[in-house]
Amino acid sequence: MNKLFTKRRQQHFMMLLKYWRLVFNDHFVIALFFLFGALAYGYSQWLPALRPDTWWSRWLLVIWFVLVAQLGRLATLIKRPDPVFLLPQVTAMADYLKQAYRYSLVLAELITVAGTFVALPFALTTERLTTVEITAVFLAAMVTKDDWLFTARKSISMAWSKQQTRTRLEYWVNPLLAGLATWLINPLVGLVVAIILDVAMRLVYRGLMIDWQAAVKQEANRMYGVYRFFNLFTDVPAVQGNVKRRRWATGLINYLSAGSRPWAYLYAWGFVRDTDISGIVIRLTLVGMVLVFLVPVMWLNAVLAVLFIYLIATQLMPLYDQYDSNVFTHLYPVSSGDRRHDFQRLLTRVTVVVAALIVLASLGPHANWLQLLVNLVLAVVEVLLLTRFYFKLRIKKLSEDF
Repeated sequence: MNKLFTKRRQQHFMMLLKYWRLVFNDHFVIALFFLFGALAYGYSQWLPALRPDTWWSRWLLVIWFVLVAQLGRLATLIKRPDPVFLLPQVTAMADYLKQAYRYSLVLAELITVAGTFVALPFALTTERLTTVEITAVFLAAMVTKDDWLFTARKSISMAWSKQQTRTRLEYWVNPLLAGLATWLINPLVGLVVAIILDVAMRLVYRGLMIDWQAAVKQEANRMYGVYRFFNLFTDVPAVQGNVKRRRWATGLINYLSAGSRPWAYLYAWGFVRDTDISGIVIRLTLVGMVLVFLVPVMWLNAVLAVLFIYLIATQLMPLYDQYDSNVFTHLYPVSSGDRRHDFQRLLTRVTVVVAALIVLASLGPHANWLQLLVNLVLAVVEVLLLTRFYFKLRIKKLSEDF
């Protein structure tokens, strides 16, 4: 059974690696770099403004403590055919689940340590913590995560799989009790409470025999969440979408198509329905808005606004030749010049909307109207350069190559 889990873990890593290469492309890595940089900069600027012993700081730390405990799930890697093919090995599944538990615990504890480390500067600013107390905070968080994972292990046992309400309460109540003791009393007391809860869980829930249906369902739900994340960036066969009419998109298509021109209507439909293109445009727009909203440095804010408008506009270029492989589109009685004009119109309208949203977000939390004015001027110039000159040359080159 240990060899079986090792083999499945390797296959799982290869599957994740295949999708990670698609998700963490150059544009997304650049966006993440600027996003985390902006968040870290804003965090560092916010900390000096805090006062020690602020009344709400401890409650915020309790909430963060509980939320961090929810990150990192139990990965059993159990598949749907296992209840049939592994049923004779039901007693040996204890060793298999121990391997799965250790694997999940290592990853979950890394996430827990990272999450606790993020909150540490805030805690040191608002609380007076010694080295021993800081160590106790990390240990309490790690023990609480072990308790959480054991609760997940208990939830796929024959005796407790039907009591999901009780399990969900334990997911939140146990970390809440440890968090309250850690931040409202003392970190050393919180560590003791976390250890007591962890030991009590293992004493109360013993002799856990696997419930195959519950285990298969839990792992399927976990993997579906992973696939849903990957599906935001690329097509995942395991995620099957539902076909239904979205009435809200009618107005958007009418705005983008601007009339009854065949190629304009086709490009508008292609942009709205192609989740690869429209999805990354939406995500980059949101990331860009968050960054320019948080970054207070004027020149850096302006550079980010210009950069994201350019990155978003470049994502539309593959849409131009997306229908070249479809012979029926070449039967349209429309000249290539009209086709380029229709795509340029779509490009202009999408870029204008994106630029307007980013410029409005650059106003920031302190209503910096000068920053908004600077970004507005730069955005207008950039949109004109992109749609009237640079992308017009690129579209012309694509047409010549075809």
